[in-house]
Amino acid sequence: MSERRILHLQADFMGTVRLVASIACEFGRYLPKLWRLRRVYRRRSKNVEPVVVLMGDNMDATHGISVSSQRLVRDLRAQGKHIFMVGVSHSRNKPGARTEDGAVHMLRAHVVQDLFGYPGQELAFPALDAVIDLLARHPVDIIEIETPGIFGLLVVILGPLLGISVVQNYRTDLVSYYRMLLNNPLFIEFLEWYTRSFLNCGDRVVVPSLAFREDVINFGIARSKVIQLPRGVELSRFHPDHADRSAWKAYGDFDGPIVLFLGRVSKEKGLETLIEAWPEIQRKHPDAILGVVGDGPFRAEFETRMKKIGRAMFAGMVVGDELPKLVASCAVLAFPSTTDTFGNAVLEALASGVPAVVTDKGGPCEIVQDGQSGMIIHGNEPTTLAWSVNHLLSQEPLRKRLSLCARERAEEFSPERATTRQWEFFRDLQTRRRPRN
Repeated sequence: MSERRILHLQADFMGTVRLVASIACEFGRYLPKLWRLRRVYRRRSKNVEPVVVLMGDNMDATHGISVSSQRLVRDLRAQGKHIFMVGVSHSRNKPGARTEDGAVHMLRAHVVQDLFGYPGQELAFPALDAVIDLLARHPVDIIEIETPGIFGLLVVILGPLLGISVVQNYRTDLVSYYRMLLNNPLFIEFLEWYTRSFLNCGDRVVVPSLAFREDVINFGIARSKVIQLPRGVELSRFHPDHADRSAWKAYGDFDGPIVLFLGRVSKEKGLETLIEAWPEIQRKHPDAILGVVGDGPFRAEFETRMKKIGRAMFAGMVVGDELPKLVASCAVLAFPSTTDTFGNAVLEALASGVPAVVTDKGGPCEIVQDGQSGMIIHGNEPTTLAWSVNHLLSQEPLRKRLSLCARERAEEFSPERATTRQWEFFRDLQTRRRPRN
């Protein structure tokens, strides 16, 4: 049978209307098949050890959520656990396995919509028959939703229908992001309602930091449903020994200390604060260079503005062995975000022996120890950011001491500890589940 044509929609009002209509039609088409699958699931016995699948939107791309989810699957499967990850194939890619063992699999899409504010990324609703076939071949006990998008909405429906426990892994503060990106109170109000309703549909909500846990509870989610599970960092991959200044030569032939920004290049990361702080950093340390590793919708404007005020190198999205070399070769991480719920980039910098300057908002300030592995400052204050970076660049003995402490701090976030806690959570949830009717 020939492949059905994928409907590709724009990120506008009419595109959203057509998206909803297309999904409704897909449900109507496969409702009888879904009902047969429901009978099968309701009759099967509960496993002692859970079978877990991670599902989310835009997982067929390289970003923090997809990378950390794949890493979790890899590490737990190495321990013999039954876990895999499923997403929807990007419209430019072929559906199918993304790993040799098939543990990471991308389904074919039924309809896709461009992701507003993030060129080249998209939300995709899978072909429902492909989802049904997958769940029939691999009966699962727990589905963890990685992103609160349209694939997540499908899971919210399938969970109660099939008797599968649903976990929400909420690690992106979408409401705060869009408050910064958009001046549209009506949309923000809708987004708040949608996010609150979405999270209340799950059995549990997993968050990466204590601060964000309180934010989610204050947002209207029951305290008993919210659990904090911090992530780990690949300590062998990110290490001070990987420092190689020549790795930066491809992006600019500069001498001098490199001040690193690592992460998505988007306004919600506090980059306006960094831009305003940079002239003062450059004035005190004219040989300093801003090294930016990452990509995003703000990159073009960021590059243009930095050319006018100081020296900068933009590496773009970097993967593989080159990334640890770039990170470990820097003197300081400047991470002025006030919206990060955890701070993978901060943890990778610390593991590389790079002290970090972070704000007192969000997850990064729970990772960095002020005066030990870095410095914690008030958010949205360019003067304070500039002073802190200048202080670390000027005080080499202090910077070296913080570098050693940074590595020691990162070792407390071992991947083994993180995966153990994650699986204990899944197993506990499986034990507490009520028997199916």
